[in-house]
Amino acid sequence: MKVKILKKTIKEGTTAAGREYQIKSLFVSFTEEDVYNKIVAHLKAMGASEDMVEKFCKPNEYNGNISYAFGLNCSHFTFDAVDKFGILDAKVVFAVNDNGYINARIAIIDKKEQVNSYDAPEDFVDGWACGNPEPKHEQGSDPLGSPVVIPNLTDLPKMEEEEENGLPF
Repeated sequence: MKVKILKKTIKEGTTAAGREYQIKSLFVSFTEEDVYNKIVAHLKAMGASEDMVEKFCKPNEYNGNISYAFGLNCSHFTFDAVDKFGILDAKVVFAVNDNGYINARIAIIDKKEQVNSYDAPEDFVDGWACGNPEPKHEQGSDPLGSPVVIPNLTDLPKMEEEEENGLPF
């Protein structure tokens, strides 16, 4: 199934037993209506209600085009390897739990996620209209890279007024 990655999300928390967890997932979309109809038929056959299917994935229209979006769980490896707006072709498994909630994830066989291909998004920007920005420099160095000497102000002699009343003014 080919999907376009719209958003990458990380959900962190602590279990009731006190263990920390981190769930990395992708929010993806696709445009094929026949694929959507097959997913809906599969989920209903697994016992999902119409309301749960609509909460999971429903048609959205933008500029006359209909798309379908849902959350896709994946491994940390895949999450780190993909970028927003890339196209991911993977074997997606849809499951319904006992409470009727729907979960989509990339299938894993022999510790390998079943990803067929990934097309990274193209970067169409190579500068700014007003010119490319100058690189930022770290504090304490000049643009040529030689260190800037900052004097130690505590070694300076005290002024007469400061010695008399203890105030610097």
